[in-house]
Amino acid sequence: MTSTQADTDTPRPAPGGPSTLPLFYSRPEALRADRHCELGIDLSPDYRFAAKTHAVPLNAIEFGIAARHYPIVFAAGTNPPAAVAVLGLRQDRNLFVDADGAWAADTYVPSYIRRYPFILARNDEASEFALCVDRASDKVRADGETRFFDGVEPTDAVRKALDFCAAFQRETRESEALMRKIAEHDLFAPNVGRFTLPDGEVLNVNDFSIIDEARVNALSDEAFLDLRKAGALPVIYAHLWSMRNWADLVRRTAG
Repeated sequence: MTSTQADTDTPRPAPGGPSTLPLFYSRPEALRADRHCELGIDLSPDYRFAAKTHAVPLNAIEFGIAARHYPIVFAAGTNPPAAVAVLGLRQDRNLFVDADGAWAADTYVPSYIRRYPFILARNDEASEFALCVDRASDKVRADGETRFFDGVEPTDAVRKALDFCAAFQRETRESEALMRKIAEHDLFAPNVGRFTLPDGEVLNVNDFSIIDEARVNALSDEAFLDLRKAGALPVIYAHLWSMRNWADLVRRTAG
């Protein structure tokens, strides 16, 4: 998904897209006691690492709460369609992170962001997953208040990070299955957003798809039942409901 001033479109890869490291990560390393026993992590909420990100991946299980705060759209050129929460109308500007790294009060922080700087990645043999941490993160340092290891044993912080990342990965697989089911019924349609700010500036948001409400309403009873049995209906309606949040992004951009 790209965001530009009117008539100056510059496509970029979707977050975490092919041939890139996942969004935010630049030096992921598998956590090991012999390499990271002297390191720790600062767990205080500081989201400055996400301040220049205008869209982040979102799993289907998050749609219900995320739809209260963000437009939810689907990145172009991904199979299955990959859902993202839109955080800003300008490229490289997250409207929900302030200069001190605080997230906007009373708004949902997507799991993808809460997971950082941890991530699960396959080991060298690609036979199993290992918990990794981004060594480039400002949160990871020698004087980190919360240590990664107590001797050779992982601390509670690492165990909780492993559980969170494992749950995130399961939810990602479930989300992909739901998106495939929705795609089977040809409900996705390409879309563009064009927004005029109070000062007359026009911003375009491109390279994304939405679920077409008219196609949903035209579903046969059999197709509707198929989607209901798959658990896709809450996802579809949360997405449609989230479209009202474009107006809030315009307000935040103008403010």
